[in-house]
Amino acid sequence: MQLRPLTLEDKPVFETYASQMCTYLSSYAFAPLYVWRNHFQFYWIPLDDHLCIFAKQGDDYFMPILPIPCAIDNRAYRKIVRNAYQFMLKCNQNSQIARIENVPEELLSVFKNAGFHAIQKETEYVYISEDLSELRGNRYKQQRNAYNAFGTRYPLVKCEPYLSTDQDACLNLYETWQKSRTKKYDDLIYQAMLDDSQSAHQIGITHAKELGLVGRVVRIDDDLRAYTFGYELNSGTFCVLFEISDLNIKGLSQFIYREFCKELMGTYKWINAMDDSGLENLKRVKCSYHPAKLIPSYNIYDNSIDLP
Repeated sequence: MQLRPLTLEDKPVFETYASQMCTYLSSYAFAPLYVWRNHFQFYWIPLDDHLCIFAKQGDDYFMPILPIPCAIDNRAYRKIVRNAYQFMLKCNQNSQIARIENVPEELLSVFKNAGFHAIQKETEYVYISEDLSELRGNRYKQQRNAYNAFGTRYPLVKCEPYLSTDQDACLNLYETWQKSRTKKYDDLIYQAMLDDSQSAHQIGITHAKELGLVGRVVRIDDDLRAYTFGYELNSGTFCVLFEISDLNIKGLSQFIYREFCKELMGTYKWINAMDDSGLENLKRVKCSYHPAKLIPSYNIYDNSIDLP
């Protein structure tokens, strides 16, 4: 296979294939892959009528998503998946790195019959946009109270479109937020995740326009105190990729989240808030907004691979 490096200029090609997909999983879009390019080298190759994406981890490859669009009932498609996997096994020094990530649960039975086994990767949280916009009822009492308290304290503050001139302020806010999180949580794995996320935020914010990200910011006394970015997954689903707010301002995170969802409600039925990265505190927050769907994703491995 002659792989090509994945660049920003390849986004239209990717989207041509991705537009034929129908999934709730957030990874089947260009932006959530590209923002991690400082950690993985991404490559692509068209095989017949499908696009294969590979990520290089050190000297070894894995696939962050299935070949797109998925056509699991098509024998030729299953052959493409098998050939792509064999390419990884042939190239990799460590065969355990070879895997295909973000496989939807409804496709697992087919892959198991084709000689793969699956391990659950993450669970994504999908909400009805109207629920997040209205915050009705007792189950949203806490979020509604925080939102209202913020509005009372800052009655003139608005959620505004991100501008390219906001770039440095957003990156500075992340740095301040990261330092605060690091002081509160001494877990080394969590701190490493914060470092990794900083790079992803930097790429996403710096290339927001090219990546097709929709950004919103909140300013208080002319200082940028919160930002959020997301992207359209399909005509019915919008994914929230980033959200950072000043942790010292009560109700700010609830404010920017609700205001963003209010804008989205007229266009999208579903809002995917992505996964919780295995963090209990983030899981509690996402569960407190009462997701309508919990969408698991899986990694699949060839049955010949012995995992530790």
